[in-house]
Amino acid sequence: MDLYIQRDSNHLLSLSFSLPSRRTYILSLSTYIFQMQASVSSLSISYLNSTFRSNIRFCGLRLEAPGFQSDAQLNKYQRIRIVPRKSILPKRLVSVSASTSDNGSPTKSFDYDLVIIGAGVGGHGAALHAVEKGLKTAIVEGDVVGGTCVNRGCVPSKALLAVSGRMRELQDEHHMKALGLQVAAAGYDRQAVADHANNLASKIRNNLTNSMKALGVDILTGFGTILGPQKIKYGKVGFPDNVITAKDIIIATGSVPFVPKGIEVDGKTVITSDHALKLEVVPDWVAIVGSGYIGLEFSDVYTALGSEVTFIEALDQLMPGFDPEIGKLAQRVLINPRKIDYHTGVFATKITPAEDGKPVIIELTDAKTKEPKDTLEVIVLFFPAPHPNRPATVI
Repeated sequence: MDLYIQRDSNHLLSLSFSLPSRRTYILSLSTYIFQMQASVSSLSISYLNSTFRSNIRFCGLRLEAPGFQSDAQLNKYQRIRIVPRKSILPKRLVSVSASTSDNGSPTKSFDYDLVIIGAGVGGHGAALHAVEKGLKTAIVEGDVVGGTCVNRGCVPSKALLAVSGRMRELQDEHHMKALGLQVAAAGYDRQAVADHANNLASKIRNNLTNSMKALGVDILTGFGTILGPQKIKYGKVGFPDNVITAKDIIIATGSVPFVPKGIEVDGKTVITSDHALKLEVVPDWVAIVGSGYIGLEFSDVYTALGSEVTFIEALDQLMPGFDPEIGKLAQRVLINPRKIDYHTGVFATKITPAEDGKPVIIELTDAKTKEPKDTLEVIVLFFPAPHPNRPATVI
């Protein structure tokens, strides 16, 4: 069995190999090939007839990589050995497992070896690891694959931060002039920015789904309920429930935005990070409750798009969860130069949502004395903090 390295027109390298049977093999690579292997960013798997074929692309790896100083050295293909798992490998070779097994047969008397409740990045990683170990695996998801991180957290927020970074660069007249560029007033299309973040999340969500399907993980749609030891019920509202059994169960239900009791979230003037990421509105003035990293990220996005921001922090300093030196640096670089005000050592004790065009009224109380301290009137009040999601119900 042979494995080939091929260089495409962009000088990017890819590995391709064919294995004639559904067995597990070890790919034996010499030292300089292993250095390239560490740069792998994606693995696509497809089944063609009874043959397993896999392509691995080394994104950005070029001919200057160790061991490939010229076309003559690379030629068009380099041949590498593939050896069975049980073979004894020479010490100078480093092995990388290339598993070809699909979702295996479950342990006797169970539908699955492992059922994971929650298809976020944690559940997804657990599912792939389980299949790699030969376990028959299912994952139960009541919403969409990807969970908070992909759909309502890390991914869309970083997409918005990328936009805010470009906006700040365009707004930096001194920097543009130093580059010899003349830029008129920078503007943006709110809906296009929102679509950019949503499209990126959708792409990654589809990739996660396809990766699990390709390995044979069963994706079961519905809210999961643990009925008892090794028994799970799942189903959609209005549809019959399904009951399955598993030797082991992982609860990976993630997090949801935290809102204090008594606060009414209308999704327009009082919002959470779920609403903010949709970017349905860019308010002139937004108050953010809490100054953790999520609030800091959104302050960057909002101020880049023209909003004024006020932080409401219960503790005596901004970013209390940060290392003190990092917090000071973040305040000096990300807060002080921008249209950001802040109140520390206060609670937002009473919130009056906006009605008929009136602002949101926020009554602040001293965190220590509990005495009224100030009243703010803002366009939007934003609660960014996450809170553990309600775990799968246990009966």
